[in-house]
Amino acid sequence: MRLSKSIIYLLIISFIFIQISPAFAGIVGTDSYLSEQTAQQDREDLRALMSRDEVRSLLETNGLTVEEAQARVDSLTDKEVSQMAEKFNELPAAGDAAVVVLVIALVVIILELAGITDIFTGI
Repeated sequence: MRLSKSIIYLLIISFIFIQISPAFAGIVGTDSYLSEQTAQQDREDLRALMSRDEVRSLLETNGLTVEEAQARVDSLTDKEVSQMAEKFNELPAAGDAAVVVLVIALVVIILELAGITDIFTGI
């Protein structure tokens, strides 16, 4: 009995001196959740474009590997990725011609980010 009273007193003292901080939870808005999901999907779409043979050959002719190009895409901000994906989605779906234009635009942007080309200095 004496031991159980000692344990009870020890527990009471420990509960008094231990500070318990409350947990804070916030509401996650739909727009912030969807923007994260959209950015992630856009990145995956850009990575899928780089797996195409045309893109690989264009990158290799300009001295850039697919891994380096994917690293460049990963280093883009979510806003930049969404802008690129938006521009690609605005292109007309005209079969192979649209894909070629899309691939060339992607390669030019990646080469510009890699510092290999200097196209956008006048803008």
